[in-house]
Amino acid sequence: MTDRPMPAMYFSLRTVQPFAEMSLRPVEGEEGVEITIADGQVVGMLLPDVRMLKRLEEICEKAGVDPYECWRRVQGDVDLSIKTREKAG
Repeated sequence: MTDRPMPAMYFSLRTVQPFAEMSLRPVEGEEGVEITIADGQVVGMLLPDVRMLKRLEEICEKAGVDPYECWRRVQGDVDLSIKTREKAG
């Protein structure tokens, strides 16, 4: 990766009940990557650099997260961004 700072990316994987007990857990071997846990379930993931998406399957394996669910969410976010830009343009 280059020295140029890139934005972080957070995506949610499940809804969270109000007042759920929540915590963050770092993913071992992946600097800056954290998963969000609520009521014992993984509900989100933070990638400190969007370029890490290239390694999403590997990161998911280390985190114990289903890569299909992560890609599904990422694709949904991208689709929404494209539609928003099309409406604004």
